Amino acid sequence: MTVSLTNPGPELSGILPSKANGQASDMSHGDVILDIAVSTLRALDYSQSNSPWHDPMVKQAAAEEIQSWDLGGAVSGAMKCLGTATNLAELSYPAHNFDLKVLISICIAVAIWIDNVADSLLDELSEFQRRFYSRLPQLHPILDRFAENLLKLYDHYEAHAANAMILSMCVFMDANCLEMRALSQHETAKRGAELWPYYLRSQSGIATFLSFACFPAQDHPDHMRYIQAIPEMLVFSDHINDVISFYKEEMDGEQHNYIQMMSRISGFEPLDVLRDTSQKAVSTAKRADAILADSPAALKAFKEYERGFIRYHLESARYRLPETWKVQFVN
Repeated sequence: MTVSLTNPGPELSGILPSKANGQASDMSHGDVILDIAVSTLRALDYSQSNSPWHDPMVKQAAAEEIQSWDLGGAVSGAMKCLGTATNLAELSYPAHNFDLKVLISICIAVAIWIDNVADSLLDELSEFQRRFYSRLPQLHPILDRFAENLLKLYDHYEAHAANAMILSMCVFMDANCLEMRALSQHETAKRGAELWPYYLRSQSGIATFLSFACFPAQDHPDHMRYIQAIPEMLVFSDHINDVISFYKEEMDGEQHNYIQMMSRISGFEPLDVLRDTSQKAVSTAKRADAILADSPAALKAFKEYERGFIRYHLESARYRLPETWKVQFVN
């Protein structure tokens, strides 16, 4: 059965993710959304154990590093994002060494902070890349420290991987600026712009950073062993997030996420777009498995990331998934 979700008028047809004043949706379709998420995770053979995974020392070390920047209250926003960041790093990269988990946690925490405050830092974020490449001071002290930490990725990753991870963060900042400007100008998405939703979706996340982060040079010295799976990993990362987060987004009445935006442009119902997105998440993950089949170390790293990335979403209060629903995936 196709359930019709209320679509907004053209004035809400802008950029994602939502920064609009959406109103809570009628969640009579909530069970349908959860059923689609279940089928997605079942198709990926997802399950999780109750075995401990959290090392509080990772968060402590990351916090000490941020505090060592000696920026006073300026770091309070990033500090509040550390719990989320370290959870994502620990779950997605369980085999990484301690120092690398700390570095990844710091980078993710600053990225979350940037996403939270982008509307007040448009000039600073727009200038980040030019100043980064020109070795000029950044326009915000946290961005200065962020630039320094991004360069540390070269200590852990092969050059191509580190380049891609840094560029991912730069593009993410630009997309935040684009989002803010498009929303403030009430920019509308045109009916024929079928690739526009995913272009914005891919730009406004850090899937490239997260995907290449799976493969530190110590364990994966030759990027040719995994590079052909990266495009599949990027789409998987984006779309598994789209599927799992849609329940929460509908509760909030968000209208600028990938599912709603694609629905407006394509003319398909949001739940049909959600089903299609689910199929893409599953198919890209399975293609990545096949591509990496002759590279056991790379395949292991991807499978750990796949399971950890999903578990991060299920365990995060941010996504507001019912506890009685989540328990079905616990062994």
